[in-house]
Amino acid sequence: MSAGGKLLVVDLDLTALCGDEYGERWLSERSEKAFAAARQAGNMVMVATARPPMTAYDLVHRIGASACAYHNGGAVDLDCEHSSLMELSDDQSTGNSNILRFGVPVRRCLEVCCQLLSQIPKLRIGIEFNDTRYTNFDLTEVWPSQEYKLTDFSDLPVGMAEKILMFPTQEQREQVRALVPSDMALLISEDVLWLLMNPKATKLDATNLACQHFGIPLSNTIAFGDDLIDMDLLEHAGCGVAVANAKPELKTIANEICPSNNDDGVAQWIEKQL
Repeated sequence: MSAGGKLLVVDLDLTALCGDEYGERWLSERSEKAFAAARQAGNMVMVATARPPMTAYDLVHRIGASACAYHNGGAVDLDCEHSSLMELSDDQSTGNSNILRFGVPVRRCLEVCCQLLSQIPKLRIGIEFNDTRYTNFDLTEVWPSQEYKLTDFSDLPVGMAEKILMFPTQEQREQVRALVPSDMALLISEDVLWLLMNPKATKLDATNLACQHFGIPLSNTIAFGDDLIDMDLLEHAGCGVAVANAKPELKTIANEICPSNNDDGVAQWIEKQL
């Protein structure tokens, strides 16, 4: 199929980025060139990632994305070229109408965290707010290079949070599922990271917003992913492409399978289709 005039929507970790599940991840030179070629052929590129702006912003600009769904759609930037990292990282920044936010009030997140901890006292849990992670545990146990602030959830500033993040043990998972509040959606990333978010904070919703903004029908989108969190997007995109290292469930619903992230699978797909 020809990709001319399409919107390419690409996940980062374990999809467009090389690297393994627990190690360093990077954008290869081959992938960077492939995205540049895609744009030169008349396509647009959108990044859809669970990452916050602080760890995705530079990658988004190297890819040359026109739009980005950070936090799986908790913050949607429809004009990446002109949006600053400071604007994206501050929920009080309202001067840029191209940044749309779908968060949860910090006060509500605090209520939910306290409710969960009252039932599961040893649950590792935190709140992500303005590119800062406030957690009740040492976050470097799971993300060695990430900064965080240790909290008992009594001292957080007022504002709109991007998400509640959790790392439940196998024994805690069913209990967490049973306690998910009705006003939040549960998303699971890479099996270990559990997220409670605004139900409108999804990659599919963000892609629909981008399609409306750019005047591109959803049928003209090509979505690339690896995880269950990408399933709705791949199901509804014009073409859903799973990398070879994707979860089996995602490969089952994908229209196509490309090589793995460590084989620059997304880049290979772009090179062959253009």
